[in-house]
Amino acid sequence: MKRLVLWGHHLDEYRDMFDLPQAALGMRFLEFQSGVSAFQADLRSQAAHLVSYDAWFDLSNEALQQKAEASFAERLTQITQRSEEFDLSRYAGSLDKLVAYRRQGMADFLQDYDLGHAEGRYLYAAQTTLPFADFFFDYALSAHHFFSATAPQSVDYHVETIEELARAAKDVRIFPLVDAQGVPSELLGPVILALQRKNYGMEVRNVAYHLQPRGNAMLRIWAQQCSV
Repeated sequence: MKRLVLWGHHLDEYRDMFDLPQAALGMRFLEFQSGVSAFQADLRSQAAHLVSYDAWFDLSNEALQQKAEASFAERLTQITQRSEEFDLSRYAGSLDKLVAYRRQGMADFLQDYDLGHAEGRYLYAAQTTLPFADFFFDYALSAHHFFSATAPQSVDYHVETIEELARAAKDVRIFPLVDAQGVPSELLGPVILALQRKNYGMEVRNVAYHLQPRGNAMLRIWAQQCSV
């Protein structure tokens, strides 16, 4: 089962998901496999450098809009059927307000997509090896990819991909750590153990954002040879 996520997250939601301080917003960011979000559109005037790297970013604006709308509609139907499982207090207790906010985020993304693609800000994830120098980015952020059905359900995939992110970025942050049922992913423990054995620094940190009662934590990882 896929995690029930409505795309179109905004910068304020990312700040709370990843516990990003105001001072961080002028730094270099890599957004990894997070789908359609307004993160770039909201932040590009502030950040030193922004790249979003995703398997959908070889599509045209029209094709991407069609796929995003289909995914949004499917997940909205499922969320509506299970609305009692979600905490909507951030959105004044209203699913309609959440939907409107996320639809605006999708619209902001699509308005920015063609220019961002031409400028190299939206890149197609054509390979698992990232085309960036070591520690080029200050932060790598991944929302709703790891520990969900959108990623291969193997410890090896998670460890190898996170290692590559920690090579390209000084600070890797992953949100959330729950599966589609809203419980901590069975992969989380083995992935943390494997990374610890490889001498990565890491921290599980409670954050201000959540829609599911237990979905209020992120995983932070960094290479020990990189001072953060």
